[in-house]
Amino acid sequence: MAQFDIYPNPGTKKTEIPFLVSVQNDHITSKTGATVVIPLRAHAQPVEIMAPLVEVPGMGQFVLSTDEIFAIDTARLKAPVAKLEMVDRAKIKPAIDKIIGEY
Repeated sequence: MAQFDIYPNPGTKKTEIPFLVSVQNDHITSKTGATVVIPLRAHAQPVEIMAPLVEVPGMGQFVLSTDEIFAIDTARLKAPVAKLEMVDRAKIKPAIDKIIGEY
């Protein structure tokens, strides 16, 4: 399981949230058996910094729904369908900082 891999959503909301992107580093994931993911929403409105558009190679653009970040058992995730490109990886930390940062 690699950081920034994109997986099909194994949950029930596959229409609204077709993909999950793993944002946890590989070292931690290998020790815990779980990974932190951010849902990628279809047909959602992006929000500056907090919920930017990202590209799933070969699938189109989706909204990085950072406010819905959660951990999932890696056994629930099947084979990744893509990997987040560098330009979109750079959007993750500012989005997380926006969610958990101080105001």
